[in-house]
Amino acid sequence: MKFRFSVLMVALLCALTLGAQSLGSPRVTYARSFQGSVPPFFQIEVYRDGRATYAAREKAGMPLTTLSFTASPQALQEIFAGVRALHDFAGSTLQSKQNVAYTGDKMLAYDDDSHHTSQQFTYTTNQHAAALVSLFEGISVTGMDAIRLQRALQYQPLDVLQIMNQIEADWAGHQMAEPQLLAPTLQATLANPNIMDAAQKRARKLLQEFAKAKD
Repeated sequence: MKFRFSVLMVALLCALTLGAQSLGSPRVTYARSFQGSVPPFFQIEVYRDGRATYAAREKAGMPLTTLSFTASPQALQEIFAGVRALHDFAGSTLQSKQNVAYTGDKMLAYDDDSHHTSQQFTYTTNQHAAALVSLFEGISVTGMDAIRLQRALQYQPLDVLQIMNQIEADWAGHQMAEPQLLAPTLQATLANPNIMDAAQKRARKLLQEFAKAKD
């Protein structure tokens, strides 16, 4: 199977290889490139010590927006257990031979101070890899909600309520992972005097629900 990886994905792979030294903590990276989807590109980096970033292009041609967060202990356990089960992505190929609908070019990579390993695929039936993809895609839903809300707070405050409706739907539909990524933007919504009360009430409710879920 020929992969349709963009120049951006190739550049990312090179950057990961060059940056594999002196990390201070092992790192797992997931990236997906899918032109025509929203977002068309995103990448997530999670370090074993909990440091994490989400970076995405909301639309093709737009610059990357990067958000930093601290990964939850549960996510760290799931991610690095999956990496171990997949032999740091140095084991069997993750690409499935099944003919399925195209859902983007994906990459999983592992880096520590001694080596870099990665695999590229479009679809996998490996249960450990599929679980990682599901988790990272859930983080992307949260990250995109945060990016859209940040933009609305800055440029389009009248759109905040509509975006809050989508965030509530994502949360209720169990589409989001690592909601703490969104929490600072919700707190900024509460602190903004130009945001309507209805939107602030929803932000407050979501923060309360995030806290309950964490407990």
